[in-house]
Amino acid sequence: MKLKNRAKLLATTLLIIGILASSMLALASALPASTVSVKAVSNSAASAKAVNTNAALPPEVEQLKAQLPATLAEAEAQVLPIRGRYVMWTHDLQHIMWGRFGARFFTGTDNLGKQAWGIYGQGYFAGFYDGQFFWGRYGSGYWKAQGLFGLNAAYGKYVTYPVPVPTTSAVPP
Repeated sequence: MKLKNRAKLLATTLLIIGILASSMLALASALPASTVSVKAVSNSAASAKAVNTNAALPPEVEQLKAQLPATLAEAEAQVLPIRGRYVMWTHDLQHIMWGRFGARFFTGTDNLGKQAWGIYGQGYFAGFYDGQFFWGRYGSGYWKAQGLFGLNAAYGKYVTYPVPVPTTSAVPP
């Protein structure tokens, strides 16, 4: 019985951390985006084949894969203009990722400090996580993926936050 209580306590604690992180992202989205110097990871077609080469990809994912940026720097350049920020987590709260998205591209960092970037559209997404190819589906606040977080299969929820648009209606004194 104690083990179940500990598991519930851990899950509750991680959920609270996720909520706090999303709150901080909502506050941080009001700040102007800055570029961060991150070492580029070279991704060749060989690394794209590293995960789940036996499964055939849906045609939508093949189209996204053809437009996928090869490095994090290329993806960050494509995200502009920033449409919003996101927080996503696995169903067991073991993995949490936050980042920016816009113009059909996204970048992110997870709770292990690993980088992810990619492209999304038509309910599908594809990208690289820590140099490994992943793909998945999203919609209505839920997602499922293959190869994300180094797992064969993962699923969870996500929340997006729009970037506030400054207005010029205020008159300075």
